[in-house]
Amino acid sequence: MLRGRTNAQGRSLILLLLAAVLATACNAEFDVSIVVEEDGSGIVATEILLDQEATEGLLDLGDDATLPLSDLAQAGWDVGRPVQESTGETMIRAEKAFGTTAQFAEIMGELSGDDGIIRDFALVRTQSFGRVDYALTGTIDPTGGFAAFTDDDLEAALGRTLESIVTADPYNASLGDVTVEVTVMLPGELQEDGSTGAVENEQQRPLGVWRTDLDGQPVDVALRSARRSTSAQVLRGVAVVAAVLAALVAFGQLLRIVGSRRRRKPAAKVRPTDARGRRSEPTPARAPEPAVPIHQGSSGYRVVALDGMGVLYREGNDMTELLIPFARKRGATASDEEIVLKARLLSLGRMTPADFWKAIGVDGDPNELDAAYLASHQLMPGVVRYLRALRDSGVRAACITNDCAAWAMKLRAGHSLEGLIDPWVVSGSVGVRKPDAPLFEVLRRVTGEPPSSILVIDDDLANLDAARDLGFGTAWFSAHGDRADARGHGVVRSFDAVNVVDTKDVVLEEGAEAKD
Repeated sequence: MLRGRTNAQGRSLILLLLAAVLATACNAEFDVSIVVEEDGSGIVATEILLDQEATEGLLDLGDDATLPLSDLAQAGWDVGRPVQESTGETMIRAEKAFGTTAQFAEIMGELSGDDGIIRDFALVRTQSFGRVDYALTGTIDPTGGFAAFTDDDLEAALGRTLESIVTADPYNASLGDVTVEVTVMLPGELQEDGSTGAVENEQQRPLGVWRTDLDGQPVDVALRSARRSTSAQVLRGVAVVAAVLAALVAFGQLLRIVGSRRRRKPAAKVRPTDARGRRSEPTPARAPEPAVPIHQGSSGYRVVALDGMGVLYREGNDMTELLIPFARKRGATASDEEIVLKARLLSLGRMTPADFWKAIGVDGDPNELDAAYLASHQLMPGVVRYLRALRDSGVRAACITNDCAAWAMKLRAGHSLEGLIDPWVVSGSVGVRKPDAPLFEVLRRVTGEPPSSILVIDDDLANLDAARDLGFGTAWFSAHGDRADARGHGVVRSFDAVNVVDTKDVVLEEGAEAKD
């Protein structure tokens, strides 16, 4: 008797299975199971259990040369030596891992060839904000009968067709004697729409089982699952609401401006004349007030929100200063433009760090690459003292930054910033970047403060322009920037130059430098 316990296997093992059937004239099971991990990788392995009669008819355990498994090893399969159990049965195991969905398709193609019983298997992994979807599909097609388990080389060696052998004396096998079973396990939660054959299991992961014999009909295999990030979904919902609110606010402001202009449209004026008929000189116009003045409450700002790169950390342009040089040292094959593009997708939460390193052609363990890259980030001088001063004065420190969520988390843990900064508003968790208004709306909502009570400190003037338009206080962090170039934002030269007891001291007036 022969039983197969399979995670996946190659064509040679299928032929081995049929050879065992020929040797023992008993029932056979061809069981295929597939396990997929969260990153889309997985492992494909097979275990075939032969009883003593099958072993004696098929294998000589003392002579490796007789094992018909060498082609599997050459094809990249990890093939173990047959192990003889105390019961007299023999276990044969082979396994092969896949790292991508394309490699999975190749391995499934090795099972029985183009015309075999296992056909058209595909794994699709789709990543979107806060969610990863998995779909595995294929077909078990037994209509080829015994011919699905053989090829021309085997039948040439046998001198006749496989079917003519197994159906004749002394074997007298029938199509119903050979059973095929496929088992699939995916990460995440089962998506019943489009899934078939789903069953419960102790691992509490989506699991499907499909079974037929060579006398049965084709069976469609389909299992779908999804893995969601609850925090990302919450932040995304906030961002969507923020975008709608920002659009309504902008529309309301537009209506007020249009209405104001209609009401204020003056009639043509004639300059008055004096007693001699000479026209008087016009009164000099006053300088226009800032469109949105920086708010200075009686007790200052209640929240100070720092940018990440260039404010909280030294490196202002982490792309050119850190990421691209690091990638080049690690052998990146992508161009600088491609690295920047992939990094942007990473900062929007549309890629994982592992996907990013792979996409730019950097090999290695993703966690080790992350650690090596993030080790080059240094805190801005004086920022820890500044954060402690804010905390001691009862002012909350927040961070609003364009960054990969996983990297931002590792950085704040590595620099022990959790107790000094809260909340963290990171583009990779929300799915939008500064200067887009929704990210600032998330900041407002998670702090629970109105924009007029929040000071945003950033080294990018475009981000500050957007924040000011939404009513936030703003300060340009620039060690050498000209005050005339500050576009009306306050200027902070360094954290060492700011004596923060009351956050009114951070920005005194439009365009003013910080107090020493």
